[in-house]
Amino acid sequence: MRPRAIVAVLACAALLSGCFGYNSSSKKWAYAGDTLLILGGGGAIAMDVLEEDAMCTGTGCTDFKTPFGGLMVAGVVLVVAGLVGVVVNVTRPEIKTSR
Repeated sequence: MRPRAIVAVLACAALLSGCFGYNSSSKKWAYAGDTLLILGGGGAIAMDVLEEDAMCTGTGCTDFKTPFGGLMVAGVVLVVAGLVGVVVNVTRPEIKTSR
């Protein structure tokens, strides 16, 4: 599986689980989803940092390398979404759902 596909699957799984809950049980699952977001983002950042540069052997090659790639941006977005989800989950009061 390609690295970008792995990050996309992790992001979808975490976002579908919800970022914050309204009662004790849903908050536990929201923390799991937020943790997946943070770990997936960290993995994306690590993949971007550790990615090998392609060797250019022809004429007209430039040595320009962007300071950060698309995986870095996606990783930062995932980590920030996870951290915001944790903060919202912690500060949100529990709603009693029993009758």
